[in-house]
Amino acid sequence: MKPAVVATLAVLLVLVSAANAQITDSTSFGSKNTYSAFFEYSNDSSHIVLGSAPNRRFASLGFQYERRLLSNRALVWRYAAEFRPLILERDPTATVTISIVALPPTITLFEQTAAALQCIAGQRTFSGTDPITGVHYSETILTTCGHRWTYAQGLSPAGTRINFLPHRRLQPTASFLAGYLLSANKIPIDSAGSFNFTFEFGAGLEYYQSRSRSVRLEYQIQHFSNAYTAETNPGVDNGLFKLTYNFGR
Repeated sequence: MKPAVVATLAVLLVLVSAANAQITDSTSFGSKNTYSAFFEYSNDSSHIVLGSAPNRRFASLGFQYERRLLSNRALVWRYAAEFRPLILERDPTATVTISIVALPPTITLFEQTAAALQCIAGQRTFSGTDPITGVHYSETILTTCGHRWTYAQGLSPAGTRINFLPHRRLQPTASFLAGYLLSANKIPIDSAGSFNFTFEFGAGLEYYQSRSRSVRLEYQIQHFSNAYTAETNPGVDNGLFKLTYNFGR
């Protein structure tokens, strides 16, 4: 075989090998099984999907597991499940103090502080004369606002994630998760429940530092409510910023 032909074949082999290596590298981001740790936070709640309880804060630390179901040049589709061992949810509270002053005597009644759908601070005063005794009296109702944090845990076993452009280090991603949370107190108000159903969905960007390690930033819409298993069911909608670190095997 002529040296020129050998040299040409050698160059072709090198080019093919390089092309195969590039294709392999471009499609190898992500692993079959992915494990994650995340932090998420919302500073407020409002009516976004179904919730009607405003001014609720939400923060959590958790872990996620994902398993790849389908992969091609356009997207990667994964099953996802999530466990949140530490959830903190803040509700506004209202303390109502009722003072009744009569001559004689003077009576003051205090109501216990309770979580409120919405608290409006203020004071109202009424006065009058008892038609039976003829005693003049005055009544003052004072409302003061505060807040309380409630600890909860959550599990979302039903979820899915799609990453687009899997051959690139920076990938658009979207997800959906559904499950429940169990809280130490009834949330978001005292007539609601300690057991609530949850679902969340959102989108973001995932950057791969290596073939199996990545950082993901997402914006998630989360809703939780008791599905009318308690006396009242106001529901809460939060917009969550979620930061996740992923490593695969």
